[in-house]
Amino acid sequence: MRSKQTILIVDDIKENIDVLMQLLIQHDLIPALNGQTAIDIATNEDDIDLILLDIMMPEMDGFEVCKHLKSNPKTMHIPVIFLSAKNKQADVQIAFDVGGLDYITKPFNPKELLSRVNTHLKLRAYEKDLEARVQEEVKKNKINEQMIFQQSKQAALGELLMHIAHQWKQPLASLGSINNLMKAKFESDAEVSKDEYIKSIKRSEDIIMFMAETIETFKKFYSPSTDNKEFFLTDAVIDILTIIEGTFYFEDIKIYILSHEKEPVFGNVNEFSQVIFSILNNSREVFNLRNCFNPEIHIEIDNKKITIKDNGGGIQNKSFDDIFLPSISTKNSSGVGLYLAKVLIEKNSGVITATNSQDGAVFTIEFLTWID
Repeated sequence: MRSKQTILIVDDIKENIDVLMQLLIQHDLIPALNGQTAIDIATNEDDIDLILLDIMMPEMDGFEVCKHLKSNPKTMHIPVIFLSAKNKQADVQIAFDVGGLDYITKPFNPKELLSRVNTHLKLRAYEKDLEARVQEEVKKNKINEQMIFQQSKQAALGELLMHIAHQWKQPLASLGSINNLMKAKFESDAEVSKDEYIKSIKRSEDIIMFMAETIETFKKFYSPSTDNKEFFLTDAVIDILTIIEGTFYFEDIKIYILSHEKEPVFGNVNEFSQVIFSILNNSREVFNLRNCFNPEIHIEIDNKKITIKDNGGGIQNKSFDDIFLPSISTKNSSGVGLYLAKVLIEKNSGVITATNSQDGAVFTIEFLTWID
């Protein structure tokens, strides 16, 4: 903080300014002989801490000057003390109505003026210090949110890689079986017909093509996109199930879809897909954590609304709002998946809520228009 605070003194009589500058010499002082000059100085200077403002000035009186200052976001927070020979109650009331913080009549008592000026300068110093602290906290919180968001993306990528592993497990096994069979036949000198050899090659090519398409699907899902387009929620959900079907089949998790959707929505299908991906993964982890018997997920889709229900026992010992915080989860983990879902929904003017049914958790997403 500066050792001296700055006071702007506004008066059309130079002698009055000289008196005040002698009296307030311990501060940084800026004189202005008319209202427009005062407005220009206050607008262009960043460190004005207080304004002493005369009322009776030509062209623009002090009331008008104060109105201008209080209407400008850059100067509206500067405290204004009116210093005037006008001493009627009506004038004092107008001064406060236009934004003045204090009113001193001329001729003034020097000690009284110094006391009031110092009081308002201290208050201004406290206010600016508080503003600086608030900005610092906002900056810290923003950095923390960015770190948490990156954590969320990394967690989602880890889950994605897990699904790739499960999705490839069976095709790789089939490919290995084909190769081992052909190798065994060649090593045993068994006769291999041309037709049989071509069929094995074709089968291998089909499996490799399927694996390549799987990677392309995963790549498309995770690639950042700002493109908005019309899409059906049902189609987006089915695409996600294509990605996770290997894992969910391996863990014997059944998913049922009921769609009443008739109209497409317009928006970012990638971000919507990532939200569904996070919610389904959350249910899967709850099933595993609680060793649920016959785990099921039911998805119901209407126009601009999707509901996802599981039978994992519900959200326990947590507020339904708190589960979307980055440090809290339904499964004793980081909870970044649901946090990421909430961020993406709210970023696109949507609402995500959570409740419990008799069997488990219920997540509902509603939006008017999905926009990026």
